[in-house]
Amino acid sequence: MRICLFTPTFYPHVGGAELDADLIARGLVARGHRVTVLTQKLKAGPPPADLPYPVAFYRRLFKQHRLPAAPALALHRLHKRERFDAVLAFYSYPCGYAAVRWGRRERRRGRERPGIVLSPRGGDLYPRFHGLKKRGVPEVIAKGYRAADRIVSISAWISDRLREVCAPHDTPPTTVVFNGLDLDAWDAEAAEARKLAPVIDGPFVLHLARVAPVKRQDLAVDAVTELADAFRARGLRYVIVGEGELLGPLRSTVAERGLQDVLSLPGTIGGLEKSWLFHHARFFSSTSREEGLGNVTLEAMASGLPMLASDIGPHRELIGEDPATSWGRLWKSEDLPSCVAALRAMLDEDLGVLRERALRERTRYTRAAMIDGYEAALEAAVEDAAGAPR
Repeated sequence: MRICLFTPTFYPHVGGAELDADLIARGLVARGHRVTVLTQKLKAGPPPADLPYPVAFYRRLFKQHRLPAAPALALHRLHKRERFDAVLAFYSYPCGYAAVRWGRRERRRGRERPGIVLSPRGGDLYPRFHGLKKRGVPEVIAKGYRAADRIVSISAWISDRLREVCAPHDTPPTTVVFNGLDLDAWDAEAAEARKLAPVIDGPFVLHLARVAPVKRQDLAVDAVTELADAFRARGLRYVIVGEGELLGPLRSTVAERGLQDVLSLPGTIGGLEKSWLFHHARFFSSTSREEGLGNVTLEAMASGLPMLASDIGPHRELIGEDPATSWGRLWKSEDLPSCVAALRAMLDEDLGVLRERALRERTRYTRAAMIDGYEAALEAAVEDAAGAPR
């Protein structure tokens, strides 16, 4: 198939959606499909030049909510050259909506159109998505998802949110396809990482995410503040890895509270050093208030790293809610006393059983299964489009 992967965000930004887009594109290319990524032109610069697929760009309008279908023009021009069989759009706003609007126009003009698959990653389905405050955006989001041929959701929680957003209308055929990891590559990288000198001295708790309001690292700082003496008594550090708008303010807070000996914010750590962190931490921590399906959760699982996390839907789904069978522990989202109590308990818990459960569970989330799911949805959408009335 000739496929357009249509996404509002891509490299050089590095987050869950950007990594997923690259992994899906690479996986489909490896199976013989021709993939072109269409993304907005970013001020941060171009993506890497050595990607195994071409990247094209559209220009984002300053107030895109006023003309949400505007990216369709770039899709139309690219389609005239590439003649896509299918379009895989991340999110409804703005790319998915633009794709289905363009597809309808092609059909009205008597032309065949590609099959169109939308894949919500979180973002525009989050109850606190910033775009919901703008006029017309909630309607655009719902219309885009309702008009797709197929939808690939990344978690059951996303599927539930999708039904809520599209109500009272039905949603298109929807498949849940979890993100996946190449476990052989992950383990090989871990073996190389073991040769490194220590990245963090002494035992530590790992918290890795973009440092932003939605990730609630401020709550983690408050919890460690209350438990600072407990951390010191155990010679333990809490390490928040990542970049983002709150990194500077949180570093200032740590300094003001005199927590530098128990709480570190080193910024971004990647490559083999990141692998070293996952395989040497005591446990992994997440305070996110919203996630589609966190890749770091899968990475923790793949590393056999027990997880302490807020009880949002995707965490409940991946970690499990029953303490007798789960590979982590949950606490009430955005509730500081609950976070403190769970963190205090986790400091002294025997984590061996949780590590074993995580390593057993990881075999469900493979890269091959992920690509299988997207490939099947795209093929089905092509058939749907061919049989759709003109």
